[in-house]
Amino acid sequence: MITGISCRFAESQAPSALWKNILQRRTLFTQIDPEAGSGKHGASAKYVFDRPYPRYGALLKDLYACNPADQYFPRKINAGENQDVFFAVQLAIDALRDSGTTISSLPTDRVSLRLGYAPPFNCASVNWLQHTVLVDQTLDIISSFFPGADRSQIDDIRETLVKSLPEPAAYSFISALGCAMTSWTAHLLGFAGPAFSLDAGTVSGLQAVQGAIDDLLLHRSDIALAGAIQPPLNRAMLQGLAGAMTFSRAENLQPFSRDADGTLPGEGGAVFVLKRLKDAVRHGDRIYAVIRSTGIAAASIDQHQRVPTPERLTRAIMRALHAAELTTESIQLIEAHGSGNAHADRTEMNVLQDVFSGRDPRLQRIGIGTIKSNIGHTLWASSAAGILKAALALHHRVLPPNAPVDKPYLSFLSAQSPIYLLKEVRPWIRESEKNPRRACVTAIDFTGTCAAAVLEEYQEP
Repeated sequence: MITGISCRFAESQAPSALWKNILQRRTLFTQIDPEAGSGKHGASAKYVFDRPYPRYGALLKDLYACNPADQYFPRKINAGENQDVFFAVQLAIDALRDSGTTISSLPTDRVSLRLGYAPPFNCASVNWLQHTVLVDQTLDIISSFFPGADRSQIDDIRETLVKSLPEPAAYSFISALGCAMTSWTAHLLGFAGPAFSLDAGTVSGLQAVQGAIDDLLLHRSDIALAGAIQPPLNRAMLQGLAGAMTFSRAENLQPFSRDADGTLPGEGGAVFVLKRLKDAVRHGDRIYAVIRSTGIAAASIDQHQRVPTPERLTRAIMRALHAAELTTESIQLIEAHGSGNAHADRTEMNVLQDVFSGRDPRLQRIGIGTIKSNIGHTLWASSAAGILKAALALHHRVLPPNAPVDKPYLSFLSAQSPIYLLKEVRPWIRESEKNPRRACVTAIDFTGTCAAAVLEEYQEP
């Protein structure tokens, strides 16, 4: 059961703000770098760092900051530490508040935390490299250009370079590690249950939720927090990702479009508070949605494969449906991966058309959309964002619209298609009192790993 939620994405400090942006079909992209649209030496450049990276993204900006009063800062924060931990702590605090829980009232020894998090660069790791490898390399270059410089001059230059950088503390290097991220978050919040950081790429949020469900079902915890974060992006990360992802040159993301030319990045994160059903009911908790099941299918062993295979995505969806003991006829909403990558989007659509083609033609068609059309591809946080949107849709009993798409796939226009693109806000009307509202969330990592989750509304007795 999802009993509490929090998020921060572009222009969305809380789930209520995000939901409003979704219903208004807002695209929340702003300029990253006006020079990013093309490589230094044109499209024919072969140097890897001349690759173009996106000019636009859905950025956190000031929303990356936390509220120091919430976190009872025990000491002065060093700029050379990993600041992402405070972003994660803020999301956890916000989610607990939303669930009606305070830190002081928690059974802290029975609270677990699983967080998708694995940026290749953060301020701590970059600062550590600057103080060690990069300073030494810079001095070597200077010495080669000025062989007559004496040792004292080189030492003066070193001192000047070091003073220009944030001063690292002894523990700064440890703070850069993913393993420290969740354990320190748990420590700051007083949790004594299991605490793990995990890296499953863009399916990390869904994997974290699956781990949290396991914690609850195996009684390792009574309250489980799960989610994922994508901290602010930098040029190094965007240029690195450009080798595995196709970025769009447009100002807005166009998933499911015949003219889609790639994805656009986003920043942010989401955290969920999960409980067992009987505990949530006994405590009178507000229940946003029930997570019925998840399904994950690992990528092919071919290390060069960078697109999903139909078989793997089909397997992930069917595993989720089988685990929930449901058929395809029980799904009314699909929150799709829909990244804007033309090949991946076509593959996903073909799979969804095939998987849901056997439905009773008398049933309503399935509405489809993707939150990426609003907040971009939030990378490690993207599947958590998809689960969040589906949970809000179930909670409000509304089929949320996709942001505008100029030229949607022609298959959406066919009356024979089991799926249609949601273009406007629609009330979510059930066809039968026996069947609760249900949504399927799909996620695809850029390595090819596929995942799916089935969520349904909570029906009071």
